[in-house]
Order: sequence, then C-alpha cells, then structure tokens
Amino acid sequence: MDMVQVLGVGVVGTLLAVTLSRINGTHGLLVGLATGCLLLVMLLGQTEELGGFLRELAGEGSLSAAYTGRAIRVLGLACLTEAGSRICRDGGQGNIALKVELCGRVLMLCAMLPALRELLEVTRTVLGELSG
Repeated sequence: MDMVQVLGVGVVGTLLAVTLSRINGTHGLLVGLATGCLLLVMLLGQTEELGGFLRELAGEGSLSAAYTGRAIRVLGLACLTEAGSRICRDGGQGNIALKVELCGRVLMLCAMLPALRELLEVTRTVLGELSG
C-alpha cells in the first residue's frame, strides 16, 4: 500500500462526503463511513507484515510469546478503539464516542492484567531478597 493511494482514497472520499452532505446529510455520512472502512481494509494487508516483524523481534530478544501476544492485542485494541471513537464523533455522537473510548481502555487494561500481576510478583520477590 502506498501513501499516495491512501491520500487519494481519503481526499476523494472526503470530497464526495462533503458534496453529498450538502444534498443529503445521511448520504454524506454513509460515504464517509464507507471511505473509512475502505481505508481500514487497505491497512489490514500491512498488519500481517507488522505482526511477523514483532514475532521475529520477540524471538531474537527471547521474550515470551505470551507477552508479545498481549502487546499486539493491546495495540490492536488501541487502534480499533480510536477508529471506533472517531466514527462515532464523525456521526455526531460524541457521547457514544466517550463510551467506546472508556470500554477500549478497560479492555486494554484487562488484556495486560496477567503481565502486570507477574511484574508485581517479580518486584515483590526482588524486594524481599534485598531486604532479607
């Protein structure tokens, strides 16, 4: 995927959405949503390469697959939360956008709880060895 393609789809979609919004607001909103979905589909092809790189990097650093999997999951949740929130805001639903963001934050925290729990255990063990 080339940035010129992304810009082309984004600019054409924006121009269509703005033009149609003047005629019929609903059609403009639908074109905006369709453009956003098309851009996300274009992006999906690139995520596989990124995931492979992160797995390779984790293998070289002898990181646990569980940690890298969780980090990738949190990164995905962050991207989806931002995209969903922006779509809600574009649709004039700022209140729903705030709820989407809150849910995303809680889900990211829940995804990282096992790693945080293990980090606390390691910290507790190290502090116990240092003090005693």
